Amino acid sequence: MTPSSLIRQAVLSTVGVAVQGLARFAYAVLIARFVGPDQLALVNTLISLSIILSLLWPTAAGNAAGTFLVRVLRRGHRPQRLLALLWRSTAIALVPICVVGIIVVLTAVGGSAADAAALAALAIAWSAYILTRGVRMGLGQVGAAATWDVVTSACTLLLLAGVLATGAHAVLLWPLIVGYLLFAVAAIPAMVRTSADGTPDTATRPAEVMHLIGWNSAGLLATNGLIQFSMVFAYATSAPLEAGMFAAAMALATPASMLAQAVSQVLIPRFSHWLDEDLTAARRHYLLVMAAMGAILVLVFGGLVVVAPWLVPILYGPGYDAAVPLLQLLLVGSFLFSLGLLAASFLITSWRTVSATVAAVAGSLVGLITMSLAAGTIGGALAAAVGVIAGTAVTAVAAFSTSLRLPSRPALPTRSAAADPVTPNG
Repeated sequence: MTPSSLIRQAVLSTVGVAVQGLARFAYAVLIARFVGPDQLALVNTLISLSIILSLLWPTAAGNAAGTFLVRVLRRGHRPQRLLALLWRSTAIALVPICVVGIIVVLTAVGGSAADAAALAALAIAWSAYILTRGVRMGLGQVGAAATWDVVTSACTLLLLAGVLATGAHAVLLWPLIVGYLLFAVAAIPAMVRTSADGTPDTATRPAEVMHLIGWNSAGLLATNGLIQFSMVFAYATSAPLEAGMFAAAMALATPASMLAQAVSQVLIPRFSHWLDEDLTAARRHYLLVMAAMGAILVLVFGGLVVVAPWLVPILYGPGYDAAVPLLQLLLVGSFLFSLGLLAASFLITSWRTVSATVAAVAGSLVGLITMSLAAGTIGGALAAAVGVIAGTAVTAVAAFSTSLRLPSRPALPTRSAAADPVTPNG
């Protein structure tokens, strides 16, 4: 792949995720303005909880799709077997995921049965979206993914406008659910067409795929889960108004962090391609990407920190001034998260998923401990923001320092092992 085509795909992916991020932000702004901070806090808490639950398997399955599909297609093989494995394992994982989510909503969050049902539906819809997006990246369908990001975002906001106009506040989450499901359903014809070409893939070992998903799930839960858990923590340890301020701040900080997520989804297949060709050159390309993305992220997050005192009142209206310092802290945490995510993407594709997971777990533990110790002194919302910074800083430093070492390619399986779908990869 040439640098120009990589840049084009990165731009397309960024546009798609940026549209989704802006739509999610507009979702929060509309609820904040027309319903209020209390309901905004509940909605954002349920969204964060659904994302945390998806990290237990579906999100990592999307990353595995980007990693393995490019290798299957390069061999000229049909990815039907791999796609079936990814979808089947995700469907199985969603059963306990939804059960856990419902229990948490009814107990820890204190939500209603309707809230629990919405949470389960959103967990399924978001998981389908994030896995489908990973599949599209692996298949090289970046433009199609961006197009459907735009279409489904527009549908989501139109449905929310209808909900707000009718005063049906009990179904505030359902427009988001419909949008994510529409994205997944729209990809089915393209996946079927791709699976119909080429010879069956017998080289990809299911044990290797499951190994990556399992370890990557732990790493994603520790890294992404910390930011999302901060919303749940703030909701559980703060007064409703304070939790609403945190929700407003998080709604602004989250779309900015989606920039790195968009680029990483494109980079995972590219890293895999580079590593297959030359390890030393792959590391050089990776460092150039990190330098360029680091400069871009400094400009994006730094600019938002500076304009936050003016931006919050303009977007949310009067009464949300307390969200400004929380937003500035969360932007710092989101910047560190973005750097750590890019480094972790290279670690995952260079056969060092365990290293990425260890870095993420260490950061998560530091973040959770910081939140718990600081909550009694500075309040739950502020403690949540400080904990995010502490945790993401540890993860970013650990992941990047590890990624600087030249990776070693694992031993290729023997012919008999490659044909055996259950042979472990050691």
